[in-house]
Amino acid sequence: MNKQGLIERYEKFKANKKRLTSVDLVLKDLRALDEPEPLPFKLKDVVRRIRGFDPTTQTRWLNDILKELGDDYGSMKYRSGYEQGKLEGAWVGNQLKDADKIRQELKKVALPNFMDDWIFKCQLLNNFSLSDALNSKIINLYAKNGEVVMKWLKDKKNQELFARAWIDDYEAEKESKYRVKLKNTNDYLNETEVGFHFYNNWKNNKTFTRKELEYSDFSWVLDCPGIEMEEVER
Repeated sequence: MNKQGLIERYEKFKANKKRLTSVDLVLKDLRALDEPEPLPFKLKDVVRRIRGFDPTTQTRWLNDILKELGDDYGSMKYRSGYEQGKLEGAWVGNQLKDADKIRQELKKVALPNFMDDWIFKCQLLNNFSLSDALNSKIINLYAKNGEVVMKWLKDKKNQELFARAWIDDYEAEKESKYRVKLKNTNDYLNETEVGFHFYNNWKNNKTFTRKELEYSDFSWVLDCPGIEMEEVER
């Protein structure tokens, strides 16, 4: 029953001069409000009837039904398909964005910590260009570990990695740091303005990553039996 049907029902009561004394009757009518009128037939009966036809008659009936429904049916199906397409398109778009982020993360260049320090100093502190960052004179003047940076950049593959990191994005390698100690002494490897030396700088003894040592003139300490490597931070 719809709203108009309910109005007409009560208009008849009014015309017949009947009083609406039953609350139950009113509630029953309100509950039935806007409920669809029962169809005089069931859909399955119609389908069974059409299936009983030969293929040619089936096609004609279906075409006639769609024709009777007309543009309203086509517009409804179009809108439904359009909205579904928008939802699916948005979902696909989000998936592609997520995949692109993952791909970018996987393509990130990993640089040793001393090169991370050098890029930071070049880009954020001194506003150097890429060509400045590869210039040996500038490296020797400004880099914290100039000799190590220069030795690492001598490899053409490392130069390409550095350029990619400079232009796109990169991450610093997770490297442990060590104190390098001469066995049976209290002397540690330290770096001064004039190079590497063994002496005890007490609480200020320098720490190194294995790659820093590998690209320095003291790479021999990595496999020397007279050296102790004390891991101090990861």
